[in-house]
Amino acid sequence: MSMLLGDKIARSKGIAVLALVFLVSIAKAQNQDDVVMRAMRDELARSMSQLQLPQMERPYFVAYRVQDLVGDQISATLGGLTTSSGPPSHSRLIGVELRVGDYSLDNTNFLSMQRLGGDPMAVFAAIREASLDDNYAQIRRTLWLLTDRQYKRALEDLSAKRAAMKDRAGGDSVPDFSKEPPIQMNAASTVAAPNIGDLEATARDISAIFRSAPDIDRSAVTINYTSVHSRYVNSEGTSFTRSDPLIQLRVTAQTQAVDGQPISDSFLVMVRNPADLPTRDQLRSRTQQLSAFVLKLRSASSLDRYNGPVLFEGPAASEIFLEQFGPRLATSRTPVSDNSQFEMVFSQMFDRLGGSSLQDKIGARVLPEFVSVRDVPSQTEFDGAPLLGVSAIDDDGVRSRETILVDRGVLKNLLASRDPVRGILESTGSRHGWSATPSNIFVTSTKTMTPEELKQELMRRAKDRGLDYALVVRRVGAGSEASFIEMMQQMATGGGSRPSLAEVYKLYPDGHEEPLRGVHLADMSIEAFKEIVATGDRPAVYSDQLMPQMNSIFSVGISSGGELPIVSCVAPSLLFDEVSLAKSEGPFPKAPMLRSPLAPK
Repeated sequence: MSMLLGDKIARSKGIAVLALVFLVSIAKAQNQDDVVMRAMRDELARSMSQLQLPQMERPYFVAYRVQDLVGDQISATLGGLTTSSGPPSHSRLIGVELRVGDYSLDNTNFLSMQRLGGDPMAVFAAIREASLDDNYAQIRRTLWLLTDRQYKRALEDLSAKRAAMKDRAGGDSVPDFSKEPPIQMNAASTVAAPNIGDLEATARDISAIFRSAPDIDRSAVTINYTSVHSRYVNSEGTSFTRSDPLIQLRVTAQTQAVDGQPISDSFLVMVRNPADLPTRDQLRSRTQQLSAFVLKLRSASSLDRYNGPVLFEGPAASEIFLEQFGPRLATSRTPVSDNSQFEMVFSQMFDRLGGSSLQDKIGARVLPEFVSVRDVPSQTEFDGAPLLGVSAIDDDGVRSRETILVDRGVLKNLLASRDPVRGILESTGSRHGWSATPSNIFVTSTKTMTPEELKQELMRRAKDRGLDYALVVRRVGAGSEASFIEMMQQMATGGGSRPSLAEVYKLYPDGHEEPLRGVHLADMSIEAFKEIVATGDRPAVYSDQLMPQMNSIFSVGISSGGELPIVSCVAPSLLFDEVSLAKSEGPFPKAPMLRSPLAPK
């Protein structure tokens, strides 16, 4: 399986390299016709040559980013539209990154508690909404004002940072910024915008299926279309343009069990190209299956608590790996502060929330010896399924590259942006949005089993533990939206990561299965992944938007806006020797007093 996967990656890489050469060759000619890009270049040149307060340092690095965001949202329930924004909305954001000092020590990676207390929105000060017209003078004026403000802030921050650093003894000296070779690239989108009328018809058609399911209290079909066109230039000579379209189609259904426990489920389809959307018949079939499964769960049993072997099967394995392990595979830098107590509390808080990276584990075993992990930004598909984390360059204009992260269980490297951390001083071309994130994660194994062999091994381990049954998870069902809500709850309670599970079954020795409802992961630390004892032989693809590590929010001020980065994960089924699951606790809302008016009389 590993050799086959390697061949597919190599073929896809060759195509990506040829495409990149072509795009670079046309970049210069296309940029000359872009009014916005010309305004960015001209104001950048003026800022680098003339921006300096008397007796003060001038900027050593300036970058401008302009992003045009086009979007539309459509939603429907029971065959009728509830939302349709009509013509797609259009907004433009301008971002300025300005650094004073030098690559070893500058104004960034610093958080002034005094400024944050007086202006909590200061971290977003480098972003401004701009005119939609491609007016050369307007764009330059906006860049001029924003650059001026950021320059003055940078001088203040650098002075405060130097003062804070003087009070510190020892510690590693890590540069604030990495040096990277300049790149020029123009990647104009070849993907046509979707037909909004067709999307509205799809939403109506699919949502109408729930008319025949009166015991489902709430249902909806939501389609979001976004397209982000980015322009970027910096003072080192890097420039690029890029378009990132995305269509997200989500179908949700909610009801309640007899005891009042809420039951909800959904499925999400994400594609870059409208042509890649499933057919109406395929969407109808999936929606009917969703409806039937939700109704089946109304009478399903739950469990108080379970400690033992658990098999994450198919896409559930890719999802649990991406949600729980994926964010840790990128570097995470805690900002220096003028309040040392804040730094300590900050680090401890985000460690509890699962927000820290694995940088202290480099050279240590983090997975079983038979498991390896790579990030492959250039691969576009796997077994016919599109991979959505594809990137030729990252948001800093650094060339993306394949990175071996875990080799036979040992952590070898982490994904990095241009903000170095101890032991990782160069970018891997992995900044997407606020911080470094994975692109396309590939989990491979040398200890594989067929689906039937995995179940046999699962039951053998359950029997050794004296258990009458074992658990199989076929869908985690957290996703980016649920993960964000749970993260907010964790911040309020100080608890650990507890994703809910959408599709869980009891598996008995005779082979029969019983679905469970209201089950969540009671505990899923990074250490649990060392307890993987076997993997399947059929990798599955899961893609979703990935929440960045929480401490990266303090670098959002040097980035323009846009969607959360999308990551794809390709992984085989994963058999864990020890996982703790528990039932969701009440109190639950009361069910409606009367039956749905859709029910037959």
